[in-house]
Amino acid sequence: MVATCLQVVGFVTSFVGWIGVIVTTSTNDWVVTCGYTIPTCRKLDELGSKGLWADCVMATGLYHCKPLVDILILPGYVQACRALMIAASVLGLPAILLLLTVLPCIRMGHEPGVAKYRRAQLAGVLLILLGCQLLWARTESSLHSQHLMQFKQKYLEDFSCLQGD
Repeated sequence: MVATCLQVVGFVTSFVGWIGVIVTTSTNDWVVTCGYTIPTCRKLDELGSKGLWADCVMATGLYHCKPLVDILILPGYVQACRALMIAASVLGLPAILLLLTVLPCIRMGHEPGVAKYRRAQLAGVLLILLGCQLLWARTESSLHSQHLMQFKQKYLEDFSCLQGD
């Protein structure tokens, strides 16, 4: 009974995680841009967000997004993140289907227990690959945004020195 409950809980958490991957891929809130604190930017209508598919500006009562449709103009990290997230979303479907066939309440003919065990192993490997792709995509995106912010701060410091405060 305990093994059955653990398998069902594992399937449900894997399914919810896969749905989370799909939702994360489609959102535009990967990077929130603001020169001040978030509440100050909301008051000044300067809060923006960037995602894999659009750049958005959030103002009072307004959420305007500009879609990123030109693939060749996009930076390499956005293209890589898009590819990794789409691959993770597609890779999750066979993993979830394999996990569904491994549940103890589902029997497929007179198959031996070894076949079910191998399908469970394959589904586990696919889900681990899915997690590695997500981790790589998210790390690449956040590292690039940190590098960009450091570059902007350095540029602004150099520019203020040239102005002769």
